[in-house]
Amino acid sequence: MGNKNNWDADAMKGTLISDMEQEVRDGISKVATEERGAAVESASVEPKPAEKPAEPTKGVQTYIAVSMYRRLSDIKLSRGETIGNLVAEAVALWLDVQEGKKKVSATT
Repeated sequence: MGNKNNWDADAMKGTLISDMEQEVRDGISKVATEERGAAVESASVEPKPAEKPAEPTKGVQTYIAVSMYRRLSDIKLSRGETIGNLVAEAVALWLDVQEGKKKVSATT
């Protein structure tokens, strides 16, 4: 039984492969562009302290409960800060309380 639509299977196969390759290239290009945009965006959002630190800084990593992370993330979004800046602020306050420089009281 012949092909009633007169399709050339080999030509179609080549076209389909070319189309798929182009879609992959376009997708890779789009992802790369989005990553560059995200990198530029994150670079513009990165630490924006009022002034440069007077001393060297040290990056630290810690694990917190997901519920705490969600709360932190909400504050980050509302204030337009980075999580790193918020954590640094929290650690500074905690250190001041521990050293007796500040007092914290519960609110009701």
